[in-house]
Amino acid sequence: MKKKLFRSLLVLLSLSMSFVACSSDSEENVPTAPLKLVVQAPLDADDVQSLDAKATLTNVQTGATYSLDKFTAKDGSFSATTELPVGSYNVALDGKLVYQLNGQQVSSLVKASANGVTVAQSTTENTKTLALSTYHAQDGFVISEIYYTGSLNAKGTNSYMYDQYVKITNNSDQTLYADSIAFLESEFLTSSKHDYTPDMMNKAFSVDAVYMIPGHGKDHPVKPGESITLAILALDHTTVLAGTANTSKADFEFYDESASAANQDVDNPDVPNLDKWYSYTQSIFLLHQQGYKAYAIARMNTTKEEFLKNNAYKATYKFVFGDISKDMSTNTYFVPNAWILDAVNLGVEAKYEWNVTSPTLDAGYTYVSTKANDKARFGKAVIRKMENGKYVDTNNSANDFIPASKPSLVK
Repeated sequence: MKKKLFRSLLVLLSLSMSFVACSSDSEENVPTAPLKLVVQAPLDADDVQSLDAKATLTNVQTGATYSLDKFTAKDGSFSATTELPVGSYNVALDGKLVYQLNGQQVSSLVKASANGVTVAQSTTENTKTLALSTYHAQDGFVISEIYYTGSLNAKGTNSYMYDQYVKITNNSDQTLYADSIAFLESEFLTSSKHDYTPDMMNKAFSVDAVYMIPGHGKDHPVKPGESITLAILALDHTTVLAGTANTSKADFEFYDESASAANQDVDNPDVPNLDKWYSYTQSIFLLHQQGYKAYAIARMNTTKEEFLKNNAYKATYKFVFGDISKDMSTNTYFVPNAWILDAVNLGVEAKYEWNVTSPTLDAGYTYVSTKANDKARFGKAVIRKMENGKYVDTNNSANDFIPASKPSLVK
């Protein structure tokens, strides 16, 4: 009995050793071939300087993974070569691209991927070209409401503007963090089209105001479907004027130290202030009451000091009105389109001339007013549509928003 058991164990051990040997021999006997990855920069990235990235290559047959992280620049693209067992591979690349924009150095997160990349035995090198695209580490935030029109006073003679607000919503299925999201207002007007030189619109968003949500990365979690409110003045405005918005429970407020003694801002100590990076006005910042501006949110891939140093933008244009023609210029700042999370162009139907963003950010516009100085605009907002529990986001505000809606914070 013991002899039979011993012989059985010997047979099993022999078979086991045979299988291991076959597996090892199989792996060792797979031929290898060189693969060259060529990575092309995004079309809106000029004068590319460096790529800090890692490409992971996964063998579809065996699950084995290989990596590449040493890319060499040549003629505006980057390449790296490695030796791999022949087979089929899925490729995923993530990294940071540094390039020039308007003579300034900027950086953006980039990624690329490809499935079923074949590495075959060949007398020549296997080559796969990947096109980089920019992305954000936490895509999913959208502008869901803009209440910019304000209200008429009790007599209906003057407007009350201080109850303006913006809502930003987490439109994803995971908790995101609002830390370091910047709220931007456009420098240019949707009601006044000019040929600006240099023309940066397909690469950058020209801004006249930048206010950032403070935080260190995970101070302000926003659950899926939840919103944060940015208030011009975080107060219960109904105590001042009936029919206005109550923004006393806003998550953040705009606060400006005004140079005008007659026009001082009010600071609600219970509501955190946005971090003011830049504003065109020396007084109090307000959303454009007619709606001639575009608004956006962005992840600012830099510091305040570096932004003010490196992202200056001087544009020249010719102002023409009737027989009058005059050379003009504007000095402001730009935010690369690659940093923009969401953008909304506003307009007045009778005055609208153009979008002041790249069509890749927003291909249309939304509105409250049908004509200039329309008193019917007061007390109305633009609110993003919802379908199947999610906000509609097609990068076309004409499709994504409901014009002239009742503000959600007006009761």
